[in-house]
Amino acid sequence: FWAGSAQATGSFRCGSRIVSEGDSVAALLAACGQPAYRDVWSLSNGYDTVAASEQWYYNFGPNLLLRVVRLRAGRIVDIDVDGYGFSVAPHPPCDPDSIVEGLSKYRLVLACGPPLTQRVIGYVTPYDAGGFARRGGFAGTVFREEWVYNFGSRHYLRVVTLENGRVVNVEDDDSRGSD
Repeated sequence: FWAGSAQATGSFRCGSRIVSEGDSVAALLAACGQPAYRDVWSLSNGYDTVAASEQWYYNFGPNLLLRVVRLRAGRIVDIDVDGYGFSVAPHPPCDPDSIVEGLSKYRLVLACGPPLTQRVIGYVTPYDAGGFARRGGFAGTVFREEWVYNFGSRHYLRVVTLENGRVVNVEDDDSRGSD
């Protein structure tokens, strides 16, 4: 059913259909079905949702590329690749040293499970040296989160910072976890 062969930038194939940037979420679901993992980012001002975006991961297996589809306002805004996919199978307990910069949130959750705590640090708009908003990355904004993992009393708590669904920093907390 799944055929994840590489296409031109901004598109990929699901079965006999091609999905492209600008397509609707309905078209994506019709072509590819439900994703293996959904990451929903939203920020509220207390009254309304100020910003809402999603990042969907399509895992086509170990012989095909894992596709990352970014959505905003019901449309595909970006399609990326996160290496080759993999078979989802039971895994040994997560090793604290396996959490490294560049790891996607999807791979982190599959390897280590959900964190002990997680919090949204917020959306930020990166600026260049001239004070203008940079237009790289995901719609010019960075969605930042902090996750904390507890690996037991023999290890420090591991504090993981993610930006747009990817690990950008890993630090040890100065306190020990608990069993």
